[in-house]
Formats: sequence, structure tokens, C-alpha cells
Amino acid sequence: MRARLLVFAAVTLIAGLVLAIAVKWGAVKEGSKDGAPAAGPGATYIGGQACASCHEVEHSRWMGSHHDLAMQVADEGTVLGEFKNTTFAHGGVTSTFYRKDENFYVRTDGPDGELHDYQITYTFGAEPLQQYVIEVPGGRYQALGIAWDSRPKQEGGQRWFHLYPEERIPHDDPLHWTGRNQNWNYMCAACHSTNLEKNYDLEHDTYETTWSDIDVSCESCHGPGSEHVKWAKSKDRDGDSKDEMRDGLLVDLKPQDTNVWKLDPQKGTGDAGDALGVSCGTRDVRPLPLAAAEH
Repeated sequence: MRARLLVFAAVTLIAGLVLAIAVKWGAVKEGSKDGAPAAGPGATYIGGQACASCHEVEHSRWMGSHHDLAMQVADEGTVLGEFKNTTFAHGGVTSTFYRKDENFYVRTDGPDGELHDYQITYTFGAEPLQQYVIEVPGGRYQALGIAWDSRPKQEGGQRWFHLYPEERIPHDDPLHWTGRNQNWNYMCAACHSTNLEKNYDLEHDTYETTWSDIDVSCESCHGPGSEHVKWAKSKDRDGDSKDEMRDGLLVDLKPQDTNVWKLDPQKGTGDAGDALGVSCGTRDVRPLPLAAAEH
């Protein structure tokens, strides 16, 4: 119980810091949906692939990065865990990871406490661990509480482990993988995908969540890129990046020497330079939705 309280305290502190930074640097703008920054005039999301033809070096460096691997469709090339009828026991529940045809499955306890078979839909991350996301009714996706340690075996990896190793998480606990605190749409998606729209239907208690890129792509930090492409194709561009739209982009990510976090020992909180505070504004610096009905 103490460990759980510490987790909640840490999450609350981080959320407060995130909100404070967002307000200070104007990352959250009036009129935006879901706390996301308002796009520039007429700007729309076009997908990261549209950026690759002009920014080949940046795109090649991004490929295979943590941002690129933030979320992927579960298949032979993305799943790192061992699905060879491998078993893992925790809290009185023995889960089995196996394959059927080309798909990956886990047999584990569901919302009723009984064992059921679930297909792995997406992978979450790659190093030093990989989590797995499962589709359930109502347009919901849930993050499994058992993860794969992807580190080399000599470093203690290549094994299944539970995210709450010292606790038994029963099926009716909000922290159970089928509970609201492990819901991908509500808790995880906005930071792992680009242009995320939760599309929660309060009346029917369902989601129709969408994104433009499944992973953390260019527009997660730069903002919607349609106006930038328009600028890049224009004949009268002068290369000046000091205009309000920063060559059509919502956020200017040019590096500055002052981009460091400074901890205030009296307050116990951090502060950052202008560029850091704004550069994460379209993705990381975003307050969590406060609507109690959104589960």
C-alpha cells in the first residue's frame, strides 16, 4: 500500500509541474481541444512521412529511436517478449504467453477475475522494457500489467516481470490491467502517438480514439505541418524563421545554451528555458483531463 501511495504522489507531483510549465510558457492555449495547443491558422496534420523527403537526415536519425518505437502494431518484427507458451506467476495468477497463427496472445485474469485469452494489439516502447496493449469492448485499449524486460540476459533482462512486483493487484482494483488507471485512451495515448484525439462518448461510455501517426512523430513536437509544407513550396520564401508561424511551424525548436532544467531547492520544483518549455508544449507539457466521467 505504501508503494502505491508513493506512485500516486509522484504522478500528482509530475502532473502539477506539467501544468505549471504549460501555463507559464503558453503551451496550453485557449480554445484548444483536450488541452492540446491550438494549431496555427489553417494548419493541419499531414503525417511524419511527408517530412522525410526534405529532412532525410533527421528522419533517418528518428527511425528506430524511442520516439519511433513508442507504439507499434504487434507483429513478428515488433514484439520482443517470449511467446512460447511461457508462463509467469504473480499474485496467485499464472499467465501464459503464446502464439496462434501469426498473432500473439496472453491468457490471464480478466475483469471478472477468471482466466481469459487476449490478443496483443500493440507494443509500447522497446528499451529497457516493452509493454503490451490489448483491445477490449467499448473502443478501449488496456495496458497489460506484465511487461518484458528487454535488457540483455547478463544484465538481468530477457524475462517477464510485473509492474507492481511487491503487490497483489486483484481484478477489481483500479490498478488492475483492465481498470481505468491502465486505460490506454485515457492515461497513455496522448504521449505515445501524434495528433491524438480521444473521442470519448460520455453518453455511451465508449471511445473512438484516432491519431495521424501511431508513434511520436515530427508533428508531436513541431505541431501540425501543413503550413510548413506550404511555406517550403512557396517561391517567395526568404528563409527568415522569425515570423510568428516559424516558417509555418507552430513551435520553434532551435537549440539554445539555456535549455537546462534548474531545480529550486526551496520549492522543490524545476524551471526551464523558453525553448524547453515550449518545445514539449505540443505533446509532453499537457495537463491531464480532469473530467471524472472520462475513464
